[in-house]
Amino acid sequence: MKKIILVANAEYDKFKLMGSKIDSFEEVVKFNRFVTGPYEKHLGSKCTMWVCNRKLVLGKTPFGYYCHDNWLSKKRQHPELKKCLMLTYIETKEELKELTEWADKDEFLEVADTVSAMSYTQEKWNQLISSDKMKKPSTGLLSIVYFTQLYDVVYLYNFDHGATVHYWGNHGKADQPKAASHDWSFDKRVVDELVKEGKVVYL
Repeated sequence: MKKIILVANAEYDKFKLMGSKIDSFEEVVKFNRFVTGPYEKHLGSKCTMWVCNRKLVLGKTPFGYYCHDNWLSKKRQHPELKKCLMLTYIETKEELKELTEWADKDEFLEVADTVSAMSYTQEKWNQLISSDKMKKPSTGLLSIVYFTQLYDVVYLYNFDHGATVHYWGNHGKADQPKAASHDWSFDKRVVDELVKEGKVVYL
């Protein structure tokens, strides 16, 4: 099976030149508004799968203001890029069907079937958190769970579960994970369990 690595958007360690190692993976997943240059030495130049959240796909234009409008430029930067995957919280097969039919308008866009990943995440919330209502899971957490259901091992790099701002941003609200309504401590606890189970490895 191909080896996969998920590269997140946290503030990276400038003393670690991990680009070549990241690029050695057959599948390299990057997220949302990721930027390649001038970060290749640290975060790699490769991207085979571009994961976007619901907001970046279901945007203000008929096809989505960010994902659709930026596909061609991403593809020029990354000829190896195969698709943009909308990976978001989906709780029913009916919702999945509706989103998939909508996404068929763009040949490069695919909707991830996250019904099972959401069920797993809800189960973990019930086990680990006393609050009744689960907070919306982050794209990163949901992606980790989703890919562990498809691959024997999922490698991670540059995840810090909401501790820092995004490396590419201007430090506005959109660049600050803590401004989002996620429970980052829950993210870390779930991922720590997956690490103990050998399903996830931090690079």
